[in-house]
Amino acid sequence: MHPVKMVRSRVSRSSSFRFVMWRDFACVLVLTAVAWVLCSTFDVSELAYRWTRNAERFQLDELPVTLCVLAVGLAWFAWRRYRESQRELATRRMLEEQAEQLLAENRRLASQAIEAQEAERRYLARELHDELGQYLNAITLDAAHIRDLSAAREPDIHRASLAVMQSASFVYKQIGGMIRRLRPIGLDELGLPSALEHCVDGWRERLPHASFALTVDGDFTGIADALNITLYRLVQEALTNVSKFARDARVEIYLVRTSADDQRHGEIVVTVADNGPGTDLWQPRTGLGLVGMRERVESLGGEFHIASRRGDGFMLCARLPCHAGEPEPSGAPSVDASVPVEPPGAVRSAN
Repeated sequence: MHPVKMVRSRVSRSSSFRFVMWRDFACVLVLTAVAWVLCSTFDVSELAYRWTRNAERFQLDELPVTLCVLAVGLAWFAWRRYRESQRELATRRMLEEQAEQLLAENRRLASQAIEAQEAERRYLARELHDELGQYLNAITLDAAHIRDLSAAREPDIHRASLAVMQSASFVYKQIGGMIRRLRPIGLDELGLPSALEHCVDGWRERLPHASFALTVDGDFTGIADALNITLYRLVQEALTNVSKFARDARVEIYLVRTSADDQRHGEIVVTVADNGPGTDLWQPRTGLGLVGMRERVESLGGEFHIASRRGDGFMLCARLPCHAGEPEPSGAPSVDASVPVEPPGAVRSAN
């Protein structure tokens, strides 16, 4: 819940409690006044004396004073309990505020850790592409030159040059895969929808028996990089789970940005559902993928939900505010790096 809403809720509850307290106190005063009027009208004391004078040996005529003392004692006891409950409530509110502050601090630190991780990944992806990629290209060109020179005169050198070219090509492909895992293809240049389309296309090639449908609705320009990468990682991890447990399922991916008067206060919802074998959510899980997704979403102030039953598929849904991940005024600047990518396909597709 938003801190302002929490404060308003507490103020409302406190005002309601005070209103009930004073209302009950007013009812007691009114009942006391009504009892005094009735006793004065019907001479209750005289009636009580006539009824109890035959039992003078039991001292029943002293009972009103005793009951008065008992009433005063009960009132004092109730007042003490009320003061103690107020102190306990104040202590509980203070502890709740401290817990909320610690939770907010924990989320802030988790968000900073994720931002630092993504910045480091972006930096590594840039270094792998700019440095190792260039040297591998140079090695390939040198090996091709050696191959051309030795084609007719030195068969052994010719074969060695071909082997060097093949090795360089293999290493270049491996580095390309590392770059794609470190930093999503097209996320910086082409935006989130295109990056997700490229990701889904890759899974279509890896899982030919599965069917994928991606639907994107809304404008995803202008959102923070931390929110961008979180949405991408959610879909990426969800598709990784599909590759493990539902290799021939139909997978539907929805990414929606809700409209609002102020775009900054809108909401982004991402849902990934499949009709695979599902799982029993009550059973303990050893993997950390869902835990990592939940931490990413909650660190940005969002909500993360999963639903599944055996034989009934699996679905995850995350809701995040559009302003999530925006840098604070005193926050450190993020590392700026980019990796050239191939242009992906259209935003909407179905296989």
